[in-house]
Amino acid sequence: MEETNIEELLQAYATGDVSEDEAERVERALSESPRLREELARYERLFVLLMATAQEEVRAPRDLRARVVWRIALTAYLNSAAELAGGLLGAYGQALIYYLRLA
Repeated sequence: MEETNIEELLQAYATGDVSEDEAERVERALSESPRLREELARYERLFVLLMATAQEEVRAPRDLRARVVWRIALTAYLNSAAELAGGLLGAYGQALIYYLRLA
């Protein structure tokens, strides 16, 4: 039971977000449990990776907005054309639209 409670504190312990009392409990449990030490090591590696990723600047391509707008317009146009063709050509038109994957 105690180890389960400590497991819940490991993430906060790895980031330093525990009280002194909780830190002492975790440290005591860590000294007795190789499994908890391994779990803590996993959290620490994860946080190092997350911090490194968070520091990278992510830039969207310059033409992203234009590409998204174009894609939306094209999809709307194709859907309208598919509905029109389906209505005009009946079942054969609907089969063709399905075959061409326009709808």
